Amino acid sequence: MSVRRFNANAIRTAMAVVLLIGFVAIPAAAQGFGAPAGVGKFGPPSTAPGMGGQGTGTCLTCTATATPLGAEQVEQLKFMREEEKLARDVYTYLFKKYGLRVFDRISESEQRHFDTLGRLLTANGIADPAKDKAEGEFVNTDLQKLYTDLIAKGDVSVKDALEVGVLVEKTDIADLEKILETETNTTLKRVYLNLLNGSMSHLDAFEGYLEIYGA
Repeated sequence: MSVRRFNANAIRTAMAVVLLIGFVAIPAAAQGFGAPAGVGKFGPPSTAPGMGGQGTGTCLTCTATATPLGAEQVEQLKFMREEEKLARDVYTYLFKKYGLRVFDRISESEQRHFDTLGRLLTANGIADPAKDKAEGEFVNTDLQKLYTDLIAKGDVSVKDALEVGVLVEKTDIADLEKILETETNTTLKRVYLNLLNGSMSHLDAFEGYLEIYGA
């Protein structure tokens, strides 16, 4: 065997090994295995208004573990569950009215936040204030009034609707920062910090759109 032929065979063998290793390293989901067609981490494509076919928001691989909670922590968790519902419901309404993609995308994110808090409620045996509640319906009377006021403002114009988005996210941020000042539970702190980071990103997005619309 000539040196040239030996080198060519060696190169082909090395390339085959690299390709095989690369394939094995790719997660099964990315190769198209492990889930039925059209089903991702957050469930099958949703047909719900505002969900944009991106999934129901229910994480099929996520779980929540029960953790001892005090009375104040329970009330805060229930409040944040409804506050995330408010954000989702407001953005869903505004997307249907104006068709502005930012409302659609952020409503999907709010759905995931909403579901995360729901899993914590379930894991800890806490009654869910959002159970069986229609869009725009809340147990907390302050949130109910806020929803009504936000929708009224958002109906005025696209600019007002974007200002609504800014107001919702600033409200979320303020509430989460207040909770985090005293929260000691590791699980809740992690969840609330994730929600806080999400709200900050959403705020940046809405403020960016406001610049485009000449605010």
